Amino acid sequence: MANETHGISVGIERCDNEFYMTFVAIGKLTHEDYEYMVPMLEAAIAGVDKPEINVLANISQLEGWELRAAWDDLKIGIEHGKAFKKIAIVGEGKLQEWMAKIADWFTPYDAKFFESKKQAREWLND
Repeated sequence: MANETHGISVGIERCDNEFYMTFVAIGKLTHEDYEYMVPMLEAAIAGVDKPEINVLANISQLEGWELRAAWDDLKIGIEHGKAFKKIAIVGEGKLQEWMAKIADWFTPYDAKFFESKKQAREWLND
């Protein structure tokens, strides 16, 4: 049995005077990945009266979701979507670009796809 790396890391980065939350998704995500990540996300936005968080999400190494993990992802968008202002999604290929467009259609925040982190950061800082 091969060990396959998968998961979601959450962080904070600063570019000049702008701070933003970062997510990096790797491999095929599972429900357990979300069980670890969601408390970190909720702790990061807890206590902020009217959060308007910008996010840099790197999905270039994302291979997909298990069905239950996809449901978990949808729930995050529904429960916490209003906390986010802009989400810059960095990825590769048409499938990941399509996933970003779906996120933009069905969520209250502004989501945009980029193939470079530099362009994504510039958009977040506008």
